[in-house]
Amino acid sequence: MKIKDARVYPLSDIAALAQAAVQQQNIGIDPVIGISHRLREAGFDADMLTIENKATDRRILLVLHDDQPDTVDVEFGRGSEDPRFAFEKIKLSALTEALFIDWMVQQLRQQ
Repeated sequence: MKIKDARVYPLSDIAALAQAAVQQQNIGIDPVIGISHRLREAGFDADMLTIENKATDRRILLVLHDDQPDTVDVEFGRGSEDPRFAFEKIKLSALTEALFIDWMVQQLRQQ
């Protein structure tokens, strides 16, 4: 797969809509969205989407595997820590703007 065709881009577009809504409505939550191809560069057929709030050191990590096109691995944790690899699988179709807003408000606010 060419990186430009990766499924992470449409998912990041949905997350960006949620990010804008959260920034308008919630003082103290400033989600930063990032796309990483480090897994792909290391030989894995996967891309990552991260959503972080630097102020609370909270992170939402999503991994999209090429061989699992209908699911995404999700983990909530700290931005300053390595992933624990305690991922839960969620259907890609369930990742809506509303769900991202809920995650950003609930998960990124925690201390």
